[in-house]
Amino acid sequence: MKIILTILLSLLLTSCTVYGWSNDYKKLSGEQQNSIVTLQSFENTNSQNIYKITGNQLKEELKEHPKSLVYIFTNGCASEYCLPMSTYERFAKENNYRLFLVMNGYGQLEETTKQRSEVFTEPLYAINNEAYNSNTRWKYSRYFENELSGIDRKSKPKWEGSLYFFNYDKLEKVTQDLPK
Repeated sequence: MKIILTILLSLLLTSCTVYGWSNDYKKLSGEQQNSIVTLQSFENTNSQNIYKITGNQLKEELKEHPKSLVYIFTNGCASEYCLPMSTYERFAKENNYRLFLVMNGYGQLEETTKQRSEVFTEPLYAINNEAYNSNTRWKYSRYFENELSGIDRKSKPKWEGSLYFFNYDKLEKVTQDLPK
């Protein structure tokens, strides 16, 4: 009986696709993988690619903008805190923020890219997990967020959300919801 249960459990686990433990890059189609490139310059981005970045790269770019909003998100999020990309773009434009949309992994990428339209024009970025020598999402995400926030990479702060508001490269606040 134990052997049969073990075999059934093994079959069940091998037929499941689990997202979120790693960056999920290997679960992408070849076309999707080809759209992911390492950022060379913030001036040369387009809406066809996804740009791998580090917290330090983004922090350097933030120095150029008096008001910035960095939204770090998970593709396909079904939480009350995950709004359509156009909501973040509209908020940024109406409030004079430079918006940076940063994915913490590639799983369910189509849930984000299908939102692309003539209205949704901001480039998409993704955390460059290779720069942090980790393929474990919680680990490289923390390293990225710490680097972006200017604290020690190995610290374990409890962030209040995924919306990072900056005045140039100075972090002003981290929230879960867009201000009203």
